[in-house]
Amino acid sequence: GVNPLVNDNGGIYTLGVQPGTIVRGNLIHDIQARNFGGWGIYLDEGSSQITVEHNIVYRTRTGGFHLHRGEDNRVYNNIFAFGNLAQIERTLEAFAAEDFDDESYQSFTFENNILYWQEGNLLAGQWQDLHYAFDRNLYWSGSDRPLQFGSWSWQQWQQHGMDRNSRIADPLFVAPEQGNFRLKPNSPALKMGFKPLDFVYSVGSVEGLS
Repeated sequence: GVNPLVNDNGGIYTLGVQPGTIVRGNLIHDIQARNFGGWGIYLDEGSSQITVEHNIVYRTRTGGFHLHRGEDNRVYNNIFAFGNLAQIERTLEAFAAEDFDDESYQSFTFENNILYWQEGNLLAGQWQDLHYAFDRNLYWSGSDRPLQFGSWSWQQWQQHGMDRNSRIADPLFVAPEQGNFRLKPNSPALKMGFKPLDFVYSVGSVEGLS
C-alpha cells in the first residue's frame, strides 16, 4: 500500500540467488515511496533463478517489475498495469559489464504478460546489452504516443529479436480503472494463450491482499 516513509522498496522484495523460488498468485497495488522506488515486484541485488508468475500488479509509483542485476529469472503470465513513471525496469552495476561478453548470460525472460498503462514509459533502466528475452506479450497504452522500448521503436525492438510473437492490442479488461482485470471473452490475450488470473480475486478481499 501507500508508503511515503521509505525509498527503494517494493510490494514483494527479494535478494540474492534463490533457485526454485516462485512468486505466484499475488495481487499487489498502490505501492509508493518517499523519493525513489515503489515497485510492485522488486528483484534486487542479484536476485537470480526466480520465477514470477500469475500476479496482478497495478498503480505503482515507479513500475510493476524491477530486476536489479540478477540472472536466469522468468517473468511469465502476469498483468502489470498503471505504472506511474514506467512499467518494467532493469538496472545493472558497472562491475557487471564483463557479463555482456558472455553469450550465456541472460538476466530474465519476459513472456506471456499483459502490460497496460496510460502514462509514463514502458521500459526504464538499461536495455542496450540485449541479455534478456521478450516474447508473446500483449501491450496497450492509452497514450497517443508510439510505443518506445527504451531507445528503440517497436520495429527496431523486434529486429533485435524481441517480442516477435507479441501484439499491441487492447486486452479488454472488464474495468481496469476499478482494479478489475478480468478478461472479456473476446480478449486477444486469451487467444494468445494468456491464462486468466480470476483465482486471485477469490483468495480474499482486494484490500486484504494489498
